[in-house]
Formats: sequence, C-alpha cells, structure tokens
Amino acid sequence: MIPETIRLAILQRVCTSYRTALFRILSERENLEVRLFIGDDIPGTKARNASDLAGLDVVKLPTMFLRLGRRVLPLHRGLSKALKRFQPDVILCEGESHVLGCLAAIRYRRQHRRARLLHWSLGGLPGVPIRPSSLRSRLKYAMQKRFDAMVSYSSFGRDCLMRLGHSPDKIFVATNVSSTDAHLAAADGMSASQAQVRARLGLPDRFTAIYAGAMDRNKRLDVLLEAADGPDSRSCNFVLLGRGGVLDELKAFAAKRKLTNVFFPGRVVDELPWYYRASDVLVLPGRGGMVISEAMAYGLPVIVFQADGTESDLVRHGETGILLRRGDAEEIREAIKFLRANPAKSTAWGAKGQSLARHQFNLQNMTGQIVEAVDAVHANRAALRTLDQQIGESQQERSTKRLCARSLSRTP
Repeated sequence: MIPETIRLAILQRVCTSYRTALFRILSERENLEVRLFIGDDIPGTKARNASDLAGLDVVKLPTMFLRLGRRVLPLHRGLSKALKRFQPDVILCEGESHVLGCLAAIRYRRQHRRARLLHWSLGGLPGVPIRPSSLRSRLKYAMQKRFDAMVSYSSFGRDCLMRLGHSPDKIFVATNVSSTDAHLAAADGMSASQAQVRARLGLPDRFTAIYAGAMDRNKRLDVLLEAADGPDSRSCNFVLLGRGGVLDELKAFAAKRKLTNVFFPGRVVDELPWYYRASDVLVLPGRGGMVISEAMAYGLPVIVFQADGTESDLVRHGETGILLRRGDAEEIREAIKFLRANPAKSTAWGAKGQSLARHQFNLQNMTGQIVEAVDAVHANRAALRTLDQQIGESQQERSTKRLCARSLSRTP
C-alpha cells in the first residue's frame, strides 16, 4: 500500500537564508508535498528573504505591516485564498513572531476542520519567568491551544510550554540548528594550521575567542568587551564578527579602553570557516542559538550564558563547553582562563561537540523531528476521518432500521 501524500503548508513571515537548507530537505521527503507561504522583507529588521529560493515551492504574498507598540506584525494579503488553493493537510506555522499567520491558520481550520495545525516556536527564553496567570501568558496559551501540537526549538522550550499548561504528549522537540552539513564539510576540508590561518587573517598567533552574529543590545557584547579588558585576557584575541545597532558603541568602548586585542572584521561570509579555524572557543554572552551548532561543527567548545534555550541541548557543561551561571565579565574571563590552562581538555570538548553536530544535532535529524510531528497530527486527522465515516455509517444504519420499522408497521 502506497503511503498517502501529506500536503504541508509552512507559514513564515519570510524565508531567511538560514532556513532554506532545512526547507529544501523537507521538500525532498517522500510522501510530503511542501509549499512555503511568505511575505515581503520586514523593514528595519533582520527578517529578510534569502536571495536564493531555488528548489522550493514558494507563494510570496504582498504584505502590509501593522505596528503594535514596538512590534511590527506582517499581514500577508491573500493568504486565506492561497491556502484554500493548496488545501493543506497540515499547517506548520511560525509561532509568536507570526501572530497574524497563526490566526490565519486557525481561521482556515474552522472552515476545513480536518486540517491539522502545528505551532513552531522557541517555547520560552532562559531568564524569562513563566507566569501562567499573567494576561500575556493566558493570551499566548489560548492561541496555542487552538493548535493540535507544538514544535519547540529545544527541550528547554518544551519545559516552558509544559509550565504554561500544555500536555507533554502534544509537544515535539526539533532542536534548532544551523546548516551543520555545510559547516562540517568546510571544517573537514581545511588542512591549514591555526597559525597559518591567523597569519592569513592578520591575527596574532595566540588563544582566540570568537563571537559571530548580530550586534544588538540583547547579545550583551559589552560584557564580552569587559571580559577582554583584564590582565590575562589582554594576551588573547577577541574576534567579534557581524554588524548591528551597537557596533559603533562597541568600537568606541574598545578604543577608549585601548583594547588592541579586540578585532571587528564586520560581517563575513566566504571567510567564516577561516575565522572559526583560527579560534579556540566560541563565546555567546547573550541571546542567540544557531551559532552554537555552527561553531560546534568546526570543533570549538562553547562558553554560553542565557541564549535561546538550545544551549540546554547542545552545550553539555564540562563535556562540550561551559554553561555560565552569572554571565558577568569575570565569569567569562575565568572560563577562558580554564580552557587556556587545559588545552587537551579544550580540544576534547571541541571534538565531542563536533561529533554531536555530525551525528545528532544536524539538519537531517531536525527535519526528521519535524516530520515526526507532522505524521503524528496527520494520523490524528486520519483517525478523525475514520470516526466521521463510522458516525456516518451508524447514522445511515439507524435511518435504514427506522424505514424498515415503518414499513413493517404498515403491513396488515
């Protein structure tokens, strides 16, 4: 018996470059027909569509932007009609960041009650308390309850959803990772030594800590620069890759403190593998997450505080990195000092992290976890259809019996 093809609609504000590989792998799965529904780039944010969407079935809709306080909510015009044309069996919707998309999915299910809904989100953030009785939490829970199941970025997010009131039976974890296969291939293809790579990049040949990502205030990069300003730290390189709203402030801080050990190469793409090869540890002092699996693919241990929750799965304290308790500059300095003093342990931690990225926390497994959630809710849909058929047959049987009884009562 040939398995039924499942039509999967994915609702996203935009399709960013870091999501394209995941969606391509999903689209290649047998018995899965995937269509992506997205809108225009969101002004003033990093939420932008990838330049290359080849290999994806994409419906790009004109977008209106509604402001709610400091938030910008994209409204994809024509989404309801586009969904009706596709007739999805399952809708996977980007979570809290795409509220209007969630409402469109709920509205579609009201009209097509056999469609199943999956809510895909962080689930919660480290350091942000869960207060089920608060108005915000009650509103969030009320919307999420309209979905058949939840897909969380991490086991931490799953625990947050449970504290909010969701049943663990309806929560699936698809650990959020970067394009690990591509990064592993780049790492495997490198033969140059750290010293050679550092010379190529113009870095002193010494212990190097790296940060990669956006330079926003919630990244707490000022704390990382404080950590760089210490007697031991000044003999290390601190490389901050990326750009963002606080970059000029960080450069001014480094200049004021005369931090000649801090480097700002900007946003790099082609040379990113070289910077990881030149480094000894990734330091993530604030929010973020996908960069963790990226650095692990290059064999780097990770020092992390409160990121996006994925660190609870990826970073095993004392095995693949260090989970900070306070997250202040002194604790970061002590963590770096420990790794410098224990190079064999640092190398072993990096190797174990790379093995996890190769065999467990990668896009193939993330895809499999999402498909597991899709299959589960679709099976529920099939069960509902069977139940409807049984109810219909039962009603027809009762109707036939009533007709027969009436006929017999009229027989002389």
